[in-house]
Amino acid sequence: MLMASAIFVLIAVMILLTTRPAWSSEQIPCWKAKAFITYAGSVSEAEKLAEKHGYTRTQIAEVRRRCGL
Repeated sequence: MLMASAIFVLIAVMILLTTRPAWSSEQIPCWKAKAFITYAGSVSEAEKLAEKHGYTRTQIAEVRRRCGL
């Protein structure tokens, strides 16, 4: 029973770590910005999608400048 509980806790921690929203100090990689644009179909929709993923407007503006989007 203890082993099953430990495995459950480890799985829960892994899920939380891999699905967390972005931190404000984190930069958006160029590949992720391009993927957002491709998935959303337009830059404005991609910005909305990035905001839903926890990125700030400042981060979005910075990645547009840095990656030439």
